[in-house]
Amino acid sequence: MTQHGGADSGSGSSVVRPSRRLFLQVLGALPATAWLSAGCSSSGPRYLTDTERRVLGACADAIYPPDDTGPGAAGLGAVDFIDALLTAFEHDPPRIHAAGPFSDRNPYPATDGSPSSRFPPDQFLEYLPLSRVQRAGWQLRLYGSRGTPGGGPNDAVLGPVIGLRDLVRDGIQQAIESFPTPIDRLSDEALQAIYDYLPDDARAQVELLVLQSVFSLPEYGGNRGSGGWRLIHFDGDSMPLGYTYVDPATQVIRDRPEAPVLGRETRPDPDAMDDETIALFRAATAVLGGKAFY
Repeated sequence: MTQHGGADSGSGSSVVRPSRRLFLQVLGALPATAWLSAGCSSSGPRYLTDTERRVLGACADAIYPPDDTGPGAAGLGAVDFIDALLTAFEHDPPRIHAAGPFSDRNPYPATDGSPSSRFPPDQFLEYLPLSRVQRAGWQLRLYGSRGTPGGGPNDAVLGPVIGLRDLVRDGIQQAIESFPTPIDRLSDEALQAIYDYLPDDARAQVELLVLQSVFSLPEYGGNRGSGGWRLIHFDGDSMPLGYTYVDPATQVIRDRPEAPVLGRETRPDPDAMDDETIALFRAATAVLGGKAFY
């Protein structure tokens, strides 16, 4: 296991904070489903200590920093998202897969298709029971081979699985021990430099979880107040109202004028790509043998 930002990096190592715009441009090239993974509600027991949560919050803001458009990952609930996932099995059923299909963010449609004054309960606060295979897989992922009865099925060939709970906690502790300054002397902003001292394996998992937290359903603990969605101009879940309705007079499916999906979008792009980003995508399209449509 190697460490980023150790002795070879010199004492001048500092966190590189990409602009939020650059981050979102890179994010736009990734499948949207990468950010719709399982997670957990922020309510309930905690696994991480207050010190570990503070360090994790600093790392979260180093990964996804705050700027003048909104809070960083810590302010959007990344620590609650991660801590709740690590304690998912302390609930029955385990808080892994939110049930749905509706939240309380959108009303039922009226008979004419317009929004009514009736809202469903937030069913994403309920969780689905896990199948036997799902339970075994998630238990192995969170607790590792040593925390799973009988260990992992491939331990003899690949070695034991390190659970996410141990990986995150041990990574934070190693970062604290390696950091040149006692963390209780640092402001939250100065503490972001500890991100450079996370071991590589913990660093990779923390990065993935932080980014998932920013764009997840708010019920999972991250994306607080839907702030991550607003940043990328995503409306979030739309049901049961939906984006279309059946015209009661003609029985024709029609767009809702505020969010057309069948007809042409006439509203201006809220965050248009600049020429440099467009050129990047065109170059990638050409390299991959794709076709440019404009």
